[in-house]
Amino acid sequence: MFSDGDLLGLAGVYVYVAIIVLMASKLKFIRNAKVHRKFVHIMVGNIVFIWWVFDSNYVMAFLAAAPFIPLLLLASPYSNISKLKDSFLGRTSGESHDLGLVYYAISWTILAFFLFDLRLIASIAIVSMAYGDGMGGLVGRKIGKKRLLGSKTIEGTTAVFIATLVSMLIVIYFYQFLNDQGIFVSNVSNLNFEAALLSSITVALFVSVVELLTPGAIDNLVIPLGTSILLFLIWEPYITEGLILSFTIAV
Repeated sequence: MFSDGDLLGLAGVYVYVAIIVLMASKLKFIRNAKVHRKFVHIMVGNIVFIWWVFDSNYVMAFLAAAPFIPLLLLASPYSNISKLKDSFLGRTSGESHDLGLVYYAISWTILAFFLFDLRLIASIAIVSMAYGDGMGGLVGRKIGKKRLLGSKTIEGTTAVFIATLVSMLIVIYFYQFLNDQGIFVSNVSNLNFEAALLSSITVALFVSVVELLTPGAIDNLVIPLGTSILLFLIWEPYITEGLILSFTIAV
């Protein structure tokens, strides 16, 4: 019923998430610093280095990503299930935006299903949200002093730009390595260093502006979905021809 890749992917995702939640709940420096939510938000983004093993978009989207939507909703402050709401996951969800992690899981599910054949783009969309948005909030909260717009600071927005730029370049070269080794076909080819750097700067600027202007937890939807559409537009010459039509129909 399931391929070896799907079974390996499911095991990898659930074991990794369990380790992250366990670390966030047990490590003193994370508890003392009260950064549970940001730690989970950022570290879960590393699943993009695991999910290339999946063979089916249905398994990746509906068994690895979608189950977290109802779980996080039931653990949110809107839940009537006190045991879940009072759990570590519930306290983590309520640390900042009430539905932020729910929107996060929805973005994962949409990207996993519709961009299965363009996992490089989906992965960049995820790390833009995980590292860009995550580091921006973390840095802004800890050292942000110069207000830029509302509660957003220059320090936080700068962190969004740098974290998005660096994480995007890492993902590009990770998937290029897999492609060069014949391990995984990324369906994005002939992307030289100049194109990778220029597109990373463009995406980092886009994510910085969106994070700055988007209120509340909605950026967990707007950043990844907006980033994927932007990348498709600027990378069209590098995407395998057959995938362009399917992506256009999907969006």
